[in-house]
Amino acid sequence: MKKRLWNKLMAGILMGILAVSMAGCSVPEGTGPEPDNSGQTETPAAQPEEEGEEPANTDNGDAKPAAPAAGGNTSEDLIVKTDGKLKVAYLLDSLANDSSQRHWQQVQNECEMRGWELISETNVSGNYEADPTRQAFQNMMAQEPDAIVISYLDIPPIADLCVEANKKGIGVYCIGTDISDGILMNVNSNNSVIGAKVMAYVMDRLGGEANVMGFQNLWMTRGIRRDEVAMAMAGSKTYNVAAMETHEVTPEGFTDEMYSVTENWLTKHGSDLDFVWACWDGGGIVIAQAMAAAGYTAEDMFTVGMDGGNQAWAYIRSGEIPFVASLAEPFEYQVHQCFEGIHQLQVEGMHRGDAGCIVPRSGEYSTDHMTVMIDKNNVPQVGDNVHTLFPYYDAKDTKAWYNQGSVYTVSDYAEGS
Repeated sequence: MKKRLWNKLMAGILMGILAVSMAGCSVPEGTGPEPDNSGQTETPAAQPEEEGEEPANTDNGDAKPAAPAAGGNTSEDLIVKTDGKLKVAYLLDSLANDSSQRHWQQVQNECEMRGWELISETNVSGNYEADPTRQAFQNMMAQEPDAIVISYLDIPPIADLCVEANKKGIGVYCIGTDISDGILMNVNSNNSVIGAKVMAYVMDRLGGEANVMGFQNLWMTRGIRRDEVAMAMAGSKTYNVAAMETHEVTPEGFTDEMYSVTENWLTKHGSDLDFVWACWDGGGIVIAQAMAAAGYTAEDMFTVGMDGGNQAWAYIRSGEIPFVASLAEPFEYQVHQCFEGIHQLQVEGMHRGDAGCIVPRSGEYSTDHMTVMIDKNNVPQVGDNVHTLFPYYDAKDTKAWYNQGSVYTVSDYAEGS
């Protein structure tokens, strides 16, 4: 009876938090809830476009101009090629982590499937000594692409270049960053929703109550959104959490810092510490390693992560540290939807917010509805096709986009790799 009542209360607060996080957002049919900006800065409200501005030159093969947007600082007077022969530039900070590798592989798949020319820089941070993002963007723009796709790079250093490219008719699209003037589409998960989903899992695992919970909060905007929702849920009257510890993580040496903070909390609270929060896999794994080093197992306390990847899944499979779950992001789906948006805007000549167009008028496309909580009950095994984790996958649909090109398979993870 108590558990049924708690479930009802949990559902109520979760819906309340989601409502607050999406307040004021218009959600086009079929696109899911619209996300907040996920990057490092907030974007000022768009201002009306100046009258009399010259349209971009679209005299390029079978290109034709699309109608201008009805207001806003992002023009939709784009290069449109009805023959479908687009040239796409792709920018990525590095290939150092699973999500970036999966983005890059799917970008190559998409261009191959669609017959689009691809130019790219996948090590932006390592290729230039100064202003790497800016130099890489300028290099791509000089090669006259029809569209530029950006994964994970900070937008503020190139905000003016995005507008410049947009005025030339070049479509600028982002995955996992933030929306800004000149950017037509940002594909990302709503970080407030991510925080709520993960915290609901945590509280369900704890039975709605805890002695002590710790929160190690990230300084990045996307982390702040996840952290704030999680803390609000834990501190609400819906749950019975006796005490909460908090620590604001700093950018310098943060993994050592998080390990040390966890050690201090363990010294202070011992086995009364039931759970410690970090808003991404790497942070959660460091915390779990500190717990394990002190002799604690998942039967005593635990932590979780967000994003999903080989390292997180390997620890969940092994059970060697109390890192018990991770919310998996649909990285391939994010890339695919971005490229679908490019096709609709720059091949079909549609506009954001049009009937049948997947790109909302705001430009923000949310994918949190495709995220999946992974724990020991559904953790993928080495060699598994990563697509099979997500709701979009249908094994019978052999012609679907996710069954074309190279498929990312789960691999084992060795510490230090």
